[in-house]
Amino acid sequence: MDFAIYYTFGAIIIYGATDWLLNRIEEARGKRFAQRNWIFFAIMFALAIILMNIINPAPTVPPAGLESGISNP
Repeated sequence: MDFAIYYTFGAIIIYGATDWLLNRIEEARGKRFAQRNWIFFAIMFALAIILMNIINPAPTVPPAGLESGISNP
């Protein structure tokens, strides 16, 4: 259940950060992008992937020989 709460708050933060970042980029450029929705999606997608790796990182694989409890001298 904790993951649902983390992802919900993370999504709210990512949405705001994406909007803020895209607005700053457009201000620096001097005009709006023609395909603004696609750029918004790309930024949000990248931040969502980063968030997922922070909240629930992929499992690490132990070094060879350690999965059966055998240690190398």
